[in-house]
Amino acid sequence: MAEFVPRSIKPKSLFGKMLTGFLAVIVLLVAFNFVTSVYLKNKIHDEIVKYNELSINHTVEGYENHFRLSKNIVLGLNQNDRWMTNLNILRKVKENNGYASIEDIRSELKALYSNPFLQFENVIIYFRNDAYVVEKDGTSSAEDMFGKFYRSGDYPLSFWNRQFDERIGFRVLPASRFTEKSAGVETDKGLLLPMLMKPMPYNDMYMIVMLDAQKLFQIHNISSDQHFYILDPDGRPIYTTTPDMPIEPLSAFDPAKSSVMKGHYYYFFRKGPETGFTYVSMVPAESISLQLVRLNTILISLLAAAALVSIAASVLFSRSLHTPLRKIIDSLQAWDTGEPQPKHGPIREFDLIGHKVDQMMQTNKSITQDLAHKTSLLRKYALTNKLKNIHMNLAELREMADNNMPFMILLFEIHFKEKYAELSIDQEKGTYYIRECIDSVLLRSYEESVTFQMERNLVLSLIFTADTGPDSVSQPIDYLKNMFDVEHDLYLVTMAVSPLYPAASAFTEAYEEMTQAIKQRRLLDETQVIRGVQPAPEPYPFTVLMEEELHTRLMSGREEAVGEWIAKHVEQLGRRGASIEAYRQFAKEVALQTDKTLQKLNLHGQRGGASAQPSLCGLSAVYSAEQLKQWFAALLQPAVQLIRRHTEDQDPITRFVIDYLDAHLHEDITLDLMADKLKITPGYLSTYFKEKTGMNFSDYLNDLRIQRAKLLLDNLELKIQDVAAHVGYQNANSFIRMFKRYSGITPGEYRKKYASRLTAE
Repeated sequence: MAEFVPRSIKPKSLFGKMLTGFLAVIVLLVAFNFVTSVYLKNKIHDEIVKYNELSINHTVEGYENHFRLSKNIVLGLNQNDRWMTNLNILRKVKENNGYASIEDIRSELKALYSNPFLQFENVIIYFRNDAYVVEKDGTSSAEDMFGKFYRSGDYPLSFWNRQFDERIGFRVLPASRFTEKSAGVETDKGLLLPMLMKPMPYNDMYMIVMLDAQKLFQIHNISSDQHFYILDPDGRPIYTTTPDMPIEPLSAFDPAKSSVMKGHYYYFFRKGPETGFTYVSMVPAESISLQLVRLNTILISLLAAAALVSIAASVLFSRSLHTPLRKIIDSLQAWDTGEPQPKHGPIREFDLIGHKVDQMMQTNKSITQDLAHKTSLLRKYALTNKLKNIHMNLAELREMADNNMPFMILLFEIHFKEKYAELSIDQEKGTYYIRECIDSVLLRSYEESVTFQMERNLVLSLIFTADTGPDSVSQPIDYLKNMFDVEHDLYLVTMAVSPLYPAASAFTEAYEEMTQAIKQRRLLDETQVIRGVQPAPEPYPFTVLMEEELHTRLMSGREEAVGEWIAKHVEQLGRRGASIEAYRQFAKEVALQTDKTLQKLNLHGQRGGASAQPSLCGLSAVYSAEQLKQWFAALLQPAVQLIRRHTEDQDPITRFVIDYLDAHLHEDITLDLMADKLKITPGYLSTYFKEKTGMNFSDYLNDLRIQRAKLLLDNLELKIQDVAAHVGYQNANSFIRMFKRYSGITPGEYRKKYASRLTAE
């Protein structure tokens, strides 16, 4: 067969079509970028103008605020009585001999010119009567001050003398360059901006504030390289950045505008509301044009580079797609069925591929139809074989998408509360409705998920997913938890979430792990999520010592002693992070030991029917600490009351021993002592007491002493040794050892544990 795809670029080849399409897109993008750059050029010009307008506004606000602040601070000195008193003295300093007031005035002035934010180069007070001044360096005659220290052609001494007759309170004078001439050497003091302030009602004195004009310009202008000048209301320049700057008259600035272009400059101006000065910033027009030219150069360069890179990438991309497609076509041409070749369409390669795919579809159609119903059955029974012992309806089992696909297991255990029974809804139906809710939630995220009802209160979901992230199912799990929390008063749900398993061959292992994980539920009245099989806490065995302690407390006939022992061990289970199964096992052991104690006293038959005590089967309904407490109360209270009544009905010998121990517990009591008082042998008394009470004499005595010691430990003023002596232990070490045996902790630990309670009481 002739070569179908030519190696050269032809108009009807895929390579030619793709390359042409890419080039067309590149042309459109270049045109779009060009139009955009033209538009942006105008916008950028407007932004540059706007930036300079904002700059002049910032400058005006800075100058106006500075002038106003300087005026208020200097004239505010007149509110100081001491200042005014010193000024009145200095107005006629020779007549008043008030030279001491000069230093007071200078100390006040020092706070002004030493303030770095005010930019005061000096503050001069000129007194007319004695023709002298006070300033930061001291005092001098007016002639020396304005002829030597602050010389300026614009401001001779005659100018300053004329200001006494001017009716002004505040005035900013044009900036001038001042020098100081001393010992024949003239030193430049810089460009200063004088501010003249005359405190009312004095006409024989006024104050001159010398502002550093260059520093003012630097702090109040955003761009220090601008041409800038200030005009007073009469159009006279107050300050210019350069002496030979072309200055436009006030008539050139339209108050309704903020900028104007004249000649080669943009003029940005604004009138100050406080002083009436007009502030003008000159920006060369060529500066703005130069910025736009640079922008155009950058945009055109980027546009040309992007076009070249795009053309090169188009050629390479078209070639990379064309090469593998050519191999596919070569393979299809090798499968020649003898049928005529299709007519050529816009792209010859696609014509051939479409024709060959149609042939394949027709060939496989009959095979697909034959295997369709078989595939469905095989997929159903793939899971059925794995769940062969689970009660389920095969009609509810969806197809398993891929036996080799990774999967996760979610196992849900549902516990219906007492309030649910009031709804008169069968729990089997309740589990079914919950299963449907779980199924609908999981199907939103995982189309291949399958949910089964395993038992009456157990639901299992299989999620087939390739997502190996640690939080791959967090969203549906959180949604289900929130949904279960809404109906928390009706039922509790425990969710066990497995890790991701590689294939369905691990299903049996995964299911067994989740059945173990679901048993790790804690004794909490809330929805719980268990992620994977957590390390099991240390076992909590019911030891022989625990059996003896419980038996001793039961025989004491005191409910508070038994309750304290139960609370201690329940608390230890909580600290170990025990599961609800561990609590139930502990409860079963307590019930078993209680039966043993009653049997020893031949009281088991007097306990009553099944309704008089809680059932061990009822432990499966316990889901909270409060319920467990109620269960123990129902189990132990009747038993303790029965033992107490049995003890109270004892014979005189036993009654004598119990009463004597209670009254003389602080003494050194032994079995021999009690036998001697009863005039019987110690062996007979031991056997008799054991038979009547079910307890050894020594166990009963030690338990009674420990219980009494706990009451005494509540008194924080008693030392451990004092408590030991009060309950009959002359040796403190023996007391500590015995206390720990019967209580599980030492006396000091017991007192520390209940310190907050004792302090509160």
